[in-house]
Amino acid sequence: MGTRTAILLIGLTVGLLVHAEPLQYRIVSPLMGTLGTITIDKNVGRHRYRINVEVRSRGIAALLTGKRREHYRSEGDVEQGRLESRHLRLERRSNRKRETIDYRFDLSHHKISKNRLRWKKGRLDANRSETLPYFTREDLLTLYFNNIGTFLHAAGKKHWEIPAVGAEKIRGRILVDRLEGTDAEHARTDLDVKRGTPILVFYSPQKIAGKRNRRFTVAVDEEGQPLRIRFVAIPVVGEIFVERL
Repeated sequence: MGTRTAILLIGLTVGLLVHAEPLQYRIVSPLMGTLGTITIDKNVGRHRYRINVEVRSRGIAALLTGKRREHYRSEGDVEQGRLESRHLRLERRSNRKRETIDYRFDLSHHKISKNRLRWKKGRLDANRSETLPYFTREDLLTLYFNNIGTFLHAAGKKHWEIPAVGAEKIRGRILVDRLEGTDAEHARTDLDVKRGTPILVFYSPQKIAGKRNRRFTVAVDEEGQPLRIRFVAIPVVGEIFVERL
């Protein structure tokens, strides 16, 4: 999946709690209004979990993308309170196109397989399979649920690099910073959140992603759930915010 989408999913799934109700967000442009909605639902049992994320285009974005919608599903095991992914599925749909990507974890051989299917006008157009060049037990929807406590409270450390399935365009590398001091205050102003709100930044390695980093600045509440997300450098649309409803 694309770098921007991958990092946005991380920002949105930060802090999903075991008993959390479904979370609702809207994607907003100051210039073009509401561009989409996002719904996140997570079910965690004693031994198994499932996370679903649904993204729907709205307004001018729906018009330009053929009413594009995306669905992400991660499922796997619960091991000592951590979510360990076994299967990640991405599905994209628009008026004339459909695409699915499945990632499956082979823990015995430390391999992750990827299968991509694409249809155009109802006919299968592409069927490609490969093995990812890296291994990790987590994907984009589980990784930060497992690490949010560390990001917010780790003493003496403010930077992390963690691999994630679904981010192969940047070789699985997701970078995370916890902002403090003046940097954090500037970010709070940009996000229009109250003083003291924790701020995290998720971004891609610049040498891999191209001329510009894909950067998402996330304000989180006391439980670690995202309040507001800001990202920029979007052609035509410019600055984008993701807001919790």
